[in-house]
Amino acid sequence: MIYGKLWLVVKPSVGVPLFLGACAIGSFAVHYALLTNTTWVKAFLNGNTKTVVAEGSAAGAPAAPTAKK
Repeated sequence: MIYGKLWLVVKPSVGVPLFLGACAIGSFAVHYALLTNTTWVKAFLNGNTKTVVAEGSAAGAPAAPTAKK
């Protein structure tokens, strides 16, 4: 382990839950920001893929390829 001496300063019974708690809070914050600042994530999670495609193309996403004749 690279940082094995860290456990001489911080007890594993404190450090491990603190690290996992920080990861959980960070993940929650990112997901909350995505849900509150976008409209397409809510639609996608609800299964409205047509709405997601329509909003994506209106937002400047590249158009679907068309068949050449």
